[in-house]
Amino acid sequence: MVVLFLLFVALPIAEIYALIKMGSWLGLFPTLAILVLVSAAGAALVKREGLRVFRRFKEQIAAGNMPTNEMVDGVCLLIAGVLLVVPGFVTDAVGLLLLLPPFRLLLRRRLKKSSGKKVNIVATYNGRIVETNGVINVNEHINPPKEIEP
Repeated sequence: MVVLFLLFVALPIAEIYALIKMGSWLGLFPTLAILVLVSAAGAALVKREGLRVFRRFKEQIAAGNMPTNEMVDGVCLLIAGVLLVVPGFVTDAVGLLLLLPPFRLLLRRRLKKSSGKKVNIVATYNGRIVETNGVINVNEHINPPKEIEP
């Protein structure tokens, strides 16, 4: 609920405030020119970083590794691309942050920390759909979890 409030109420208010402030400092046409230039430059930067991440993704697959870092980076770049294309200074600032590899590294570490605590796994066991909650240790024998009713 808080996230929706921030997304649909607080963010537009912050964008309007930033646009009015920037427009009062620079004027209408320079402000609009900055918005267009940031969108164009952002699209080019997202493309460049996206190709770099895709290249690393292919290298990880070729080496037989799961490219989890590259997948998180790809999602970050997708979000960055959307934020940079949307006109506004606040979304541009967040989009530019997502383009920076050190920021994505911090974000990946945070996601790994938070997702490593509890895992919800849904899989099949002898043709039945089963669900288990908690972290699974692959080195110990696991009794089959209870069956999910359809």
